[in-house]
Amino acid sequence: MAFTEFSTDQLINLPGELFTDVIPQITLLSELKVTLHVFFRIARRRDHTPRRLSRAELIVDPLLLQSLREVSRLRDPVEVFDEGMTAAVRRQTLLRVGLRHAGSIACWYLVHTAANRQWVARHAAGDPPEPATGLRARATIFTLYEQNIGMLTPVMVDELHAAEQRYPIAWIDDAIRVAVRANVRSWRYVERVLERWAHHGRDSESGHGARPIDVERYTSDAADGLFRRGSDVSDL
Repeated sequence: MAFTEFSTDQLINLPGELFTDVIPQITLLSELKVTLHVFFRIARRRDHTPRRLSRAELIVDPLLLQSLREVSRLRDPVEVFDEGMTAAVRRQTLLRVGLRHAGSIACWYLVHTAANRQWVARHAAGDPPEPATGLRARATIFTLYEQNIGMLTPVMVDELHAAEQRYPIAWIDDAIRVAVRANVRSWRYVERVLERWAHHGRDSESGHGARPIDVERYTSDAADGLFRRGSDVSDL
């Protein structure tokens, strides 16, 4: 659906550095969406000083969840949120702080300004628990690829990165294992497994009677360079 027009009734102020220093460096769609949404929400916030947002309220924000579902229809939007927020905090666009509330430490986010950084240093009650998704899961996928498929090249890192945005981490893990069992150690083969699951569902393959991918079709001369037995060297 085409966008109609902007209204000038509810304009919000955004720092110039967001457009000159931050956005040009962002390559992860989830990070871009989370960052912009936090600035949008912070600009309208009036009930906390300094202005801040909790993880608990962000992961139930219907507008944000709708936006993150467009990143991938197959992934849990909270997983996509954690991925994007982790990247934004690592970039130091946003600050992450643990604040004590009702006997536990809750996770809050602030825009990274000098004043907010000083406030965080004075009030932090400890590190909030790390989300279960994010960088550790990504490191596991990278390790699994190197151990079972081949050497990680910059191109291959980008391929894995793009796949993580489209598919759940567990799917990528399992698809690599499928390729290893078929002795077709190629990322292109892994992609075909993921695409088939996305189109036909994984439940239909839960039993032993599921139709396997035609290995010979992807290792013949006609497909040479896309699928090959042994290590994946097509991206070297």
